[in-house]
Amino acid sequence: MHVILQYIDLIWFPVMMFVVPKHRRIMVAALFVSCALMMRLQIELMESTGFDKGFTSFFDASVQMRAIATYNAFYFLYVCISLFTKNAMNIVFMAFSISVFFMAMITSMLIMML
Repeated sequence: MHVILQYIDLIWFPVMMFVVPKHRRIMVAALFVSCALMMRLQIELMESTGFDKGFTSFFDASVQMRAIATYNAFYFLYVCISLFTKNAMNIVFMAFSISVFFMAMITSMLIMML
């Protein structure tokens, strides 16, 4: 079960590739790969400090489950908004992708620290 949960976010990659137009698939792939790598780096950072339940142990869930839930919520948000921005300029979509990356990174770090 642990192996399945470790890579459960990979389900979002084909969904994202199917939803967005062809000319934006490179940006979407870059966002997904960078978010997946950042999530794993954040999990390793928190586990290396010895706090598997976060610094305050406010939640009972492990750091990995919190990170997966947070990033999956942002993947869902990204897919939903991407459906409505098919006519937006590419530079605007790229700025949106970068913003989602930083929002997901900061939010997940805050949730993992609790």
